[in-house]
Amino acid sequence: LMTFTKRLLDWYDKNKRDLPFRQQKDPYNIWVSEIMAQQTQIKTMIPYYLNWIKVYPNIETLAKADIDEVLKMWEGLGYYSRARNLHKGANFVMEHFNGALPASKKELMRIPGIGEYTSSAIASIAFDLPEIAVDGNVKRVMARTLNYTENVNTKKAHQFFEDWLKHELAINKAHPSDFTQALMELGALVCTPSNTTCIGCPLEDLCACWRGEVVGQVPFIPKKKPSPVYDKSVFIMFEDDSIYLSNDDSDGLMKGLMRLPQIGGHQADLEPVMEIKHKFTHLTWNIKVYQKEAHPMDMLLKVKIENLDDYSIVTGHKKILKKLKIIA
Repeated sequence: LMTFTKRLLDWYDKNKRDLPFRQQKDPYNIWVSEIMAQQTQIKTMIPYYLNWIKVYPNIETLAKADIDEVLKMWEGLGYYSRARNLHKGANFVMEHFNGALPASKKELMRIPGIGEYTSSAIASIAFDLPEIAVDGNVKRVMARTLNYTENVNTKKAHQFFEDWLKHELAINKAHPSDFTQALMELGALVCTPSNTTCIGCPLEDLCACWRGEVVGQVPFIPKKKPSPVYDKSVFIMFEDDSIYLSNDDSDGLMKGLMRLPQIGGHQADLEPVMEIKHKFTHLTWNIKVYQKEAHPMDMLLKVKIENLDDYSIVTGHKKILKKLKIIA
């Protein structure tokens, strides 16, 4: 009888995608790809990844880069703290590890922006160390396979899946790099949230879901409380061939990025030129946009409209500029 690991690796060998970061095992490339893939679909992040590696081919070039340039390179991927942490992490690696990522999960976790999941992914994929990277795809595969009915987003669940998979890895003497990527790939291509009929799954009778034993919501993830909605006023202020931007990031969101002048609440005495909602993971901006004459506000910068593309602007406000056809 073929084991879980044998079936998984045979399937992966025949079905794995030809992704640019799989063409070698450079730890830096894998680090960048893993950070970019967080909160972003693979097909979306690949062009960004290729461009990033072209501009910053190694840790040293990234560490030496200006943070504003790095944020501009990241523009469009969102969750800009990832870019800041990559830059901060590169400088940490230059200072503490002579410019090379360490082949140790414990040491990797010392680097800013590298936590439990990313350290395991780099350790297993780049260095073939016996670590298990448990992401959302892996949780889904294992919860359905083992009929794990408790909340999968707990330390208890993470430890349960990790222990089970490390045991499989050890007894089958599999390569951690292939094993880790095969688990991720199965969750991304076959054991998807919508595929509950198990079409194309190599595990078949080894899986509780395939055998029809899974009842209810598996994997179980408690519903999140509704995120708060904040009213915001954004001002479009032209002067000659220029527009005013603000670098006021005191709200703690998207540090280091430019934005249109924005204040809390809506303006009762002004007619908005447009309305837009911009969602973050934990809150939503309900924006009304007003056009008005330039007037003194703190932290404003006068920018020629033709030069707007040179600035990293928060995504919600860039949408406004595009909708108003101020930029293409």
